[in-house]
Amino acid sequence: MNKSKIFLIFIIFFGLMSIQLEAQTLDRKLLTWERKTINIGAVMEEKGAVEAEFYGLNLNREDIILTDVVTDCGCTTVDYTKDTLATDKIGSIKVRFDPDHRGGEFSKVIIVRTNEDIYGDTLYLEGINMPLPENKEMAYPHRIGNLGFRLSAVNMGNVFTNEPKVKHVEIHNFGSEAMELTSDQESLPDYLLVNMDPSPLQADQRGLLVISYDGEKKGDLGYFDEHITLSFLDEEKITIRMMSVVYEYFKPVPKSMEKIVPRLSLSESDIDFREIPSSRKVTKSVMISNLGQENLQIRKLASNCSCIDLSIAQTEIGPGERASLDIEFDPKGRRGIDHKHITIFSNDPINPVRTIVIKSNIK
Repeated sequence: MNKSKIFLIFIIFFGLMSIQLEAQTLDRKLLTWERKTINIGAVMEEKGAVEAEFYGLNLNREDIILTDVVTDCGCTTVDYTKDTLATDKIGSIKVRFDPDHRGGEFSKVIIVRTNEDIYGDTLYLEGINMPLPENKEMAYPHRIGNLGFRLSAVNMGNVFTNEPKVKHVEIHNFGSEAMELTSDQESLPDYLLVNMDPSPLQADQRGLLVISYDGEKKGDLGYFDEHITLSFLDEEKITIRMMSVVYEYFKPVPKSMEKIVPRLSLSESDIDFREIPSSRKVTKSVMISNLGQENLQIRKLASNCSCIDLSIAQTEIGPGERASLDIEFDPKGRRGIDHKHITIFSNDPINPVRTIVIKSNIK
């Protein structure tokens, strides 16, 4: 048999295999799940096991039977519908998570197999496991009033404008009396909601501050380091340092729209002033261009130092147009190698945040 025939046989064989695999993939008849991921939040060891329930709808013409449901951890057990699910019928999977001594965020995998899908559909149970500390004095070293915290500040991390960010902060009541937040919390800004779990928090009891941060209500973008005040029924007030970075949320852009949406382009993003005297201000202009077919809006200009002054002639740039970003750096009181950052927030949905780095060697 010559090489060309062997080559032809291989092509036919692999072609048939790909058709067969594609057919198998298309033949998978899955349940339509209400949610494929459930986040059960903070799980405190002393409260015991936590349960969640997944609901699946059969939109297929064939009857479906759940044949096997397995998890990737002994800490997670399941109970599921044993009855046959006819078309438009709903089945459920109850998942029970039993916390252990391993703390931190978790994501447990649940594989669901049926008579119509031998490969298995995948569900996820997520949360934060909070084991009970052996030494409360060491576990909560930072005291604010009678409350003990693990850290000296609350870091909310990245907050997006499409939905509130929820943070669970461990606390311990080292006081001799129960503590309970007032219902109004007049000192809090409207973009923050704070609850205590449990409420009231008894003396020598561990609990949580549940903080909800609404990025859209914040009405601003960028990094924030602020202090919030919480009021308690006994008229005690405590002040907590809180850090966050707020970003505007944009939906994913289809490939067909990438040249239509606003697109921000910088003439340069790395500025090196080289050696400069500390007594002299230096300036630089960077051109911001709009490569898209819709108006580009500059939402905000920010820097990590008050020594940088920024100005731009226009904050809305039409298609194919450009605007000059004028930068002034005052090195007064500084010495040595220096790095500063400028952050540009815009409505470019593909790259909404751009950074300009400024380098210098101050003499």
